[in-house]
Amino acid sequence: MCPTEPDPGDMSAIPERDSHTEAARRRRLDWLRTQAGAPLTPVQYMRTRAEDLVGNVENLIGAVEVPVGLAGPLAFSGTHVSGCLYAPLATTEGALVASASRGATALSQSGGVRTHAVAQVMTRAPVFQLGSLDRAAAFAEWISERVAQLRAQAAQISGHAVLVNIRPVMTGRTVHVVFSYETGDAAGQNMTSACTWHACQWILTRFPAETATDIVRFRVEGNLSGDKKVTYHSFLNGRGTRVVAEAEVSADVLGGVLKTTRDRLLETHRFQRGGAVHGGMVGNDICIANVIGGMFTALGQDIASVHESSLGHLELEAAGDGVRATMVLPALIVGTVGGGTRLPAQHALLDMLGCAGPGGAPRLAEIIAGFALALDLSTLSAVSADEFVAAHERLGRNRPPASAPARTETPVPGPGGRPGTAAPTGPGRFRGG
Repeated sequence: MCPTEPDPGDMSAIPERDSHTEAARRRRLDWLRTQAGAPLTPVQYMRTRAEDLVGNVENLIGAVEVPVGLAGPLAFSGTHVSGCLYAPLATTEGALVASASRGATALSQSGGVRTHAVAQVMTRAPVFQLGSLDRAAAFAEWISERVAQLRAQAAQISGHAVLVNIRPVMTGRTVHVVFSYETGDAAGQNMTSACTWHACQWILTRFPAETATDIVRFRVEGNLSGDKKVTYHSFLNGRGTRVVAEAEVSADVLGGVLKTTRDRLLETHRFQRGGAVHGGMVGNDICIANVIGGMFTALGQDIASVHESSLGHLELEAAGDGVRATMVLPALIVGTVGGGTRLPAQHALLDMLGCAGPGGAPRLAEIIAGFALALDLSTLSAVSADEFVAAHERLGRNRPPASAPARTETPVPGPGGRPGTAAPTGPGRFRGG
């Protein structure tokens, strides 16, 4: 029977839940070893101090290492980014970095990619239930007339989140209220939640006082915002940064780099658009989640936001003897301050891209969009040329090398370079460090 409430005296409870010290981390890991009957040696050592992870994780036991590959270079000519850049992709999928690099080469040889971060908005959508349809209609109208007052309420909580719009959505006696904020260089989910809750407390007091009408029920989120979900609402209205990337690719580059032709590529795109419609896809893309997930992981972004951030729409059309490719990402949730962006490795990679700190969010959005377009173009070309499976067979990491090295015992370095416990290494095993 799993305990429903943590009990400090219960040996089955995770120890020192609220402590972020290194000693507490090690005690939790030792406890887990006993509970699970597993050595968990690769999890034992960390490069990041436990004390530096307050606000990032609870019940810390260790860290997993995700390899980071470098894709590119990709030539940019954008509103917030220009020049040749490389993208760090944290992934364990063979062929991903190579494919993104091939697409980047094709775009760069054709003059590069043009990018523009159109707008940034973060939404939260509380829900109110009234006693009747008429009262709900009156509430929606009342809300619409008090944007200035609600903006002032939100501003008391955060000087970074600016309430730009409020839109009530009636669904019978229930009214969902979409609060839309600009949050600068922060992704903004937490700050907008706090701002919205505070503004709603004002609503819960003022509306009954001014109208003599009770609000029956209130919840701070009614699931209309689309937080960490793929929705048509986010696709159409935006959530996070809306960003566009576009490039023309010549026939010579299509043949020489992407190993396909204009006609085969356009035909394949037509097939896939039809399949997307019949499959109920929101938007149309090939595999942009690979770039977004890889870059989010490497750069300290909210990994759960990969789901909604991977909304995208790829368009191809004939342009001269080649094609014009356009990628729209309507809901890219990125930030360059706060959260995981302050961790050492993630911050270093953001800094490498020129995106660390204030002012970096629109630049980061354009970089991600450019590499998302590069990967989709490369993958679609591989499908059109019937090379998709062959590329994964050649580059995929799902099989061990023909001559695998012998398994050895290697000392695992402890914190500060001190010797640690010997750990088996070789094919199929992690190596500590």
